[in-house]
Amino acid sequence: MKVAIVLLALFIMTVHPSSAQKKPKKKELLNIIEYVNQESYREASNEISNLLIKYPNNPYLQLQQGICYLNMDYKADDAIPFLNSASEAYLLTDRRNDYAIEARFYLAQAYHLNHRFDDALEILLELKDKISAKQKEILKKINHEISYSQNAIKLKATPVQFRINNLGQAVNSEFDEHSPILSADESLLVFTSNRQGTGSYTTPDGLFYEDIHQSIWREGKWLPALNIGAGINTDGNDATSSISADGQTLIIYRNNGICGNLFIANYTDNGWSEPQKLPRPISSTYNETHGSLADNGQTLYFSSDRPGGFGRSDLYRVSRLPDGTWGKVMNLGPTINTPEEEESPFLHPDGRTLYFASTAHSSMGGYDIFKSVMAEDNQWSKPQNIGYPINTPADDIFYIPTSDGQRVYFASERPGGFGRSDIYVIEFPETDHRSMAVVAGFIFMEDGHPSIHSQIKVEKKESGETIGIYKPHPDNGKYILILPTGNDYKMTITTDGHQTITQTFEVPSRTDYPTKGSAIYLDPLIIPQE
Repeated sequence: MKVAIVLLALFIMTVHPSSAQKKPKKKELLNIIEYVNQESYREASNEISNLLIKYPNNPYLQLQQGICYLNMDYKADDAIPFLNSASEAYLLTDRRNDYAIEARFYLAQAYHLNHRFDDALEILLELKDKISAKQKEILKKINHEISYSQNAIKLKATPVQFRINNLGQAVNSEFDEHSPILSADESLLVFTSNRQGTGSYTTPDGLFYEDIHQSIWREGKWLPALNIGAGINTDGNDATSSISADGQTLIIYRNNGICGNLFIANYTDNGWSEPQKLPRPISSTYNETHGSLADNGQTLYFSSDRPGGFGRSDLYRVSRLPDGTWGKVMNLGPTINTPEEEESPFLHPDGRTLYFASTAHSSMGGYDIFKSVMAEDNQWSKPQNIGYPINTPADDIFYIPTSDGQRVYFASERPGGFGRSDIYVIEFPETDHRSMAVVAGFIFMEDGHPSIHSQIKVEKKESGETIGIYKPHPDNGKYILILPTGNDYKMTITTDGHQTITQTFEVPSRTDYPTKGSAIYLDPLIIPQE
């Protein structure tokens, strides 16, 4: 959840007297003002702490200390007593006292971040009742926070059931690990970390710039993570964005200090190629912050704050043309995009289910993860919040479900972790509606080359219901099917100028299907001549 939405000018030089008690002089606030302008809230907080020794009950200092804590990682709980004290000192009956509004607005945010949704809603409704109709911008912000609290109360009443496990010390460290991405068979995990990497530069907080790391799943465990190498990482920040289903194509994010762009790299016999900035019309002079490959790398879903969209940041789609260049960029439309912010699209390997983050729709605070499914007419369904407590009052942006839909890899700060932010895996119960399996195989021509022109139709054997139409990968002839478990299937493969072949197979129920493991692989198929 984004905090410190500035209702009014912070740290203005006139300090409202609340009583005859001593109050800080203007010159004593100069350092604090400068730190806040630089968003150095920890330094500002230290200065305020020193002044509170001299002016222990000053409501202005109490208010600013609460605001600073709201802007510091994992300090929302510490903000509550300071904002409570400021709220008690600045009365709403004095309509000219802007600090009375600020104290309550930020106190409601602090309650919300601490999952005290009812308390937050009560304060916001009272505050709204006292605000003049002329104060339209403030009312807009209050109404936005009210919707967050109402959504949170509703979502908390029907929590999602799941198990959660830390990926362990082979992946996580005392630093931040986040933005995990995986190959479709979960054999390769790539993620971002600010542990020491290829560069020696550090941020003002003393953390190293972010690098990309990887770990391999072998013999039932993740091997110790390694830096992916200087070919991908630079002295600046490098972050994961997405990886193709076969683990051979990587999309990363870099910011040159002016705007952020997406880069693409491919795995070769000599390791990862040097990342190349994606060309126009994908790249622009604005920010392209996240990209997700789909359709075997032939389509890219990405986020951008370029003009011409529906809001401050929208989701777009672009596909490759037959000559290998990228075609026209298409906005995903008003069902997905809003006047607010949409980020981090991820198209599931089923080709129809889109996960993304939004500060609008039915968010319970800041960014939440939503799900939308494309219908037969290519229209997106109304986005659905994936639920609490997967979504939280904080910003939830990066959500990577596995191909079978049964697990989700994500980053979170939780008690018992190894550091600041760790990578976890969510596992849903066997009775969950997400029960799917990954079925894979290879199709070749008689000469041994991949069958790039074949079409694969999959039906339920008993009912004849068509599940989907698929094509093998043009590079290696591999196909990947995402199918409901507990069914028998018929697969029909047609290729122009060649015989049609059929194959039946069973996808067992999930109680018999490994929770974490490789896909169900079928025997390779050879397309005979007619």
